[in-house]
Amino acid sequence: MCPVHEEDYNKEIEIEKSITQFIFPFSFKKERRKHLMERLKEEHYTHFSLKDQNLETQFYGPHHHVSHFDLDQYFLPYIEQILFPSAHESDGFHRFSKPLQCTGILETRNDPISFEILSIDIFICPYHIGMINIRVQQTKEKMVLTDTLDFMNHFRVLEPKLAEQKGSKVCVDDQVYEKVQELIFYHLCPFLVSFVDEREVEDAAYFGSLPYFVDERMYVIGYISVKDFESINDVHLYRVGNVNGYDERGRIHVAATNPSYIEKINKKQVYDRWAPHTYYVTSDHVFCCLTHEKDDQEEVLASGMLGQHYYNLLLHFYYKVVLLKLSYEHSLLRFQKDEDEIEGLISSISVFSAKYLFSEISSRTEGQEFAEKFKEVFHIDSIYMEVKETLLSLYQNQEKLIDKRHNYLLFIMTIYTVISGIYGMNLVIDDWKGSIHWHRMLHYSFFEYISLLIAISGIFIGLGMGIAAVIKLLTRWMKGNQFM
Repeated sequence: MCPVHEEDYNKEIEIEKSITQFIFPFSFKKERRKHLMERLKEEHYTHFSLKDQNLETQFYGPHHHVSHFDLDQYFLPYIEQILFPSAHESDGFHRFSKPLQCTGILETRNDPISFEILSIDIFICPYHIGMINIRVQQTKEKMVLTDTLDFMNHFRVLEPKLAEQKGSKVCVDDQVYEKVQELIFYHLCPFLVSFVDEREVEDAAYFGSLPYFVDERMYVIGYISVKDFESINDVHLYRVGNVNGYDERGRIHVAATNPSYIEKINKKQVYDRWAPHTYYVTSDHVFCCLTHEKDDQEEVLASGMLGQHYYNLLLHFYYKVVLLKLSYEHSLLRFQKDEDEIEGLISSISVFSAKYLFSEISSRTEGQEFAEKFKEVFHIDSIYMEVKETLLSLYQNQEKLIDKRHNYLLFIMTIYTVISGIYGMNLVIDDWKGSIHWHRMLHYSFFEYISLLIAISGIFIGLGMGIAAVIKLLTRWMKGNQFM
């Protein structure tokens, strides 16, 4: 990276190829997880498996493939079990993919951009989180960087809110959609509507929105191949990180004018290990590769963005979503009443920390360095510290509730003990031996009535406590697979 100059702000670069992936997280109904998997099969989605090498070329367009061997070698064994589960019953990320090859046009205030939807991935993840990934390749001739960024900026918007976002249309297979969410739920995968969990969101910003993940824009993974004679400068990298396309007047949009600020942001967002030929940009909005490389090396880079780096990003993106989900569920607790919910949330946080959240995910240097970038961008460590503090708070509240319950139990036991002591530890009436003479109860004395009341209430309280304990054990057993 070089110092920013005045002429860099208006410099355009031509590109040869642009492949983008748009990730949309949603929550599905936990009781319908198996039905969702069955429905995906009915819709001709393929369950992804590393063992099936025929899948290496099915979902990435005619000129690209993803090596399953490279995927297998990239991640550590315990991460592989999460990302590539073999059986549907196993915990982990169950990926269902389908090639589509739908052609379309994105119409904005500027020139329309033609594209092809290569395929779609639907991930069924633990904690009832799902993720949709739409894999798109722009097919417009003579594209420049701003065209690609403008396409990313408009296509990722699910529900237009701002003035600059409105006015765009997506035309796919002779159907026109004013919102990308309509394209997803009306055209690409309408069957998902009945599985999306909307119970938590009363005033949803858009269909499928998560109450703890408020953003009407999808996350973008991009691969951009730049022509040989073009040079990549700091302004280009900054614009990629902020997905700056055209402004309202159709000019190059740069969201900053201070060169020092641009350089400072790029130091955080840009991974320049292979500069000046290849740069990776990671931000809150996008993870993108810009490269001059051609031929075999270009294929290696594209395969990495569609394979290893894609899964690396996806895992950390999932970390952020689940951590926010756990924090949100903590905010909804009523500590005086929701004892079972407190125990469930404690279990959720503990299982997630032990089973899914790992600091080391790859044995390769670039994999480790990308993981650190993703952690920094998604604020994984800071959110996790908040969740750990939440766990401590939950333990403290649980202890208070347990103490309170024990005090009530001790109070009841004390009453029965005192009364039994008054009766000399003998509450038995001769009429209760053998065949019970119920009519004689009409002639009981006051103290015999007390004895009868204590005996019957003690029996019912004992049975109630026993039944409640059994129900609680059964409930915990039935919730044993709630995180899958």
